[in-house]
Amino acid sequence: MKIKRWIAVIGSLVIIIGAAWIIYVKLALNFSVDTELAGVKYQLEVAGEESEPAAVVIQGKLLTSLIGERVFKGIVQVAGEQIPVPEDQRRIEIHFTKDGWGAIMYPYFIYDEHTGAVKDAKVYQSHSIFASKDFSQVTLLLSSPVQQADYEVGTSQSVWNAENGMMLSAPASTRQEALAISNKLMQDFLRGKTLR
Repeated sequence: MKIKRWIAVIGSLVIIIGAAWIIYVKLALNFSVDTELAGVKYQLEVAGEESEPAAVVIQGKLLTSLIGERVFKGIVQVAGEQIPVPEDQRRIEIHFTKDGWGAIMYPYFIYDEHTGAVKDAKVYQSHSIFASKDFSQVTLLLSSPVQQADYEVGTSQSVWNAENGMMLSAPASTRQEALAISNKLMQDFLRGKTLR
């Protein structure tokens, strides 16, 4: 009789401790993000090494599963950038890969002005993002409007690369700071290579 009681007590303790751990981990790993980061927009391996100030606004919630999969739900907007997605459809869901990047894609609908019926469904491929676990540092691989137009018609020019793509890293005030952030956030993705 005493053995059954001990088994029940130990089983109950394991369940209580397990539930408390899951609740703690879920609360610690899921949090809101509401920030505007000032950074630098630049191109890799360019002789002039020119850069310009830029900013990115991030608002939403980061969800992290118990096995470490990260999903961001909210808004990521490069300050001053115009995109063809209606304002009310700019909330996105970014699934980050194991090597740290996520695609910023906007699925949206075009409605008939007279009937309100859905006339067309589109996906606007914006940029790729690398972010620290708390979103205090980000690097975006910026697609140009030409690349985005090429993506929509399915040509191979839509792929970002160092020769034709810009980057935005924040927080940073110089190109060197921006590169340091990019190399840190993209370490797994680059597999030992270094951005210059």
